[in-house]
Amino acid sequence: MAKFDSIEELYDSLPEDQRNALEALVVQTSENFPELELVLAWNQPMFKLAGKYILGYMPTKKHINLLTVSDTAITKLGNELDGYRHGTRSISLPFDWKFERLLLNKVLQLRIEELEITKK
Repeated sequence: MAKFDSIEELYDSLPEDQRNALEALVVQTSENFPELELVLAWNQPMFKLAGKYILGYMPTKKHINLLTVSDTAITKLGNELDGYRHGTRSISLPFDWKFERLLLNKVLQLRIEELEITKK
């Protein structure tokens, strides 16, 4: 996979459905959580807080993966993820997913708590 110098280059490399879905998720996350810093890492948009990766998005052929960076959020969300396909560190979001601030709030809170525990 090519290394991108900017998120815009990443967007330009994607088919229209992937681009539209990814761009919408990034914009909505940035607008709803302005305290997060958007960066390009591992050729995907990632969000940081206090220099630590909190979450990111990875486009695939059939969905966008919400990357939780560690397995803590997935494990603790448990039954709240019923209806979502997920792995140990990601949640698959269909291209037409309606932004769920509550779900992202929970992922963010769990990641922030995890990082504070790690810092001690």
